Amino acid sequence: MTEQLLIRNTTLADVPELARLRTASYAWFTASVAAQENWFRTVPEASRALRLLAEHGGRVVGFGTANLNLQTSVPNTGALTLVVDPDFRGRGTGSALHSRLEAHLRDIGATRVHAWANDDEATLAFARSRGFSLGAKDRFSQLDTRTLPPQPELPPGVTLLSLAEAGPRAVYDLDQAASIDEPGDVSYDGTPYDLWLQRYWESPDQQHHVGTVAVVDGVPACATFMEADQATGRGTSTGTCTLREYRGRGLAKLVKSAALRKAAEVGIHTAITCNDYENKPMLAVNDWLGYQVCAAEWSVLKEL
Repeated sequence: MTEQLLIRNTTLADVPELARLRTASYAWFTASVAAQENWFRTVPEASRALRLLAEHGGRVVGFGTANLNLQTSVPNTGALTLVVDPDFRGRGTGSALHSRLEAHLRDIGATRVHAWANDDEATLAFARSRGFSLGAKDRFSQLDTRTLPPQPELPPGVTLLSLAEAGPRAVYDLDQAASIDEPGDVSYDGTPYDLWLQRYWESPDQQHHVGTVAVVDGVPACATFMEADQATGRGTSTGTCTLREYRGRGLAKLVKSAALRKAAEVGIHTAITCNDYENKPMLAVNDWLGYQVCAAEWSVLKEL
């Protein structure tokens, strides 16, 4: 297999093939091709990303990326992504890609690598055999937005706005202030506003009229985001964040319940969400909403 394998740099024109492999590899994946093209265009140069594609007999059978993580304050932290066509696993594609990606991380000064691995025996064995250790575990769950529990009552002093009504600056400030507490093995310490606008707010899948903000006595205190591919009717809750001083008031349950109803109204029938298994408050909210577990993945780490 490896003798016939061609590995080259990935281009924007390759994104539809990357989308095909992501969809085949992840049961929870919902992003449109247009959204993935936006991801490709908005990778910061400072991350020093290497993006590789593997072809066999003219067919794209895998891809991978390696870069510095610019969203954490932990120095020299690298990120690695590796996806292989399920029909071509076990033939050397992943090994060939991983070897080049890890060499690149060493070249750009990374001393620690973080990646994600599907919760299946073969994937975890591949990661362990290359020196990765298991860290946190994430739960993916899905929900039919047409079958929701009753909407919670609106508490006094609370107003619900769409992301569009709240505006990007207010949503950004809330998102950055609240998201730094998200559990995980690599800290999140913020994204510059211009990059956040390009990569998230202006994503073709961002549902500005579905995502919902709870304003408490004039303060944007809690928000939930939804990105969806309207062509498939499937979307992902890409984050729910609450300012520390407003937690424990049921705001996350309120905004998610409202957003999912709006999603159903615009034809988004399936909603996916992901939570760290240590994030008990959000797991409780999503269990109440009726989400059902559909997949899991592990955070995996390696010291170089």
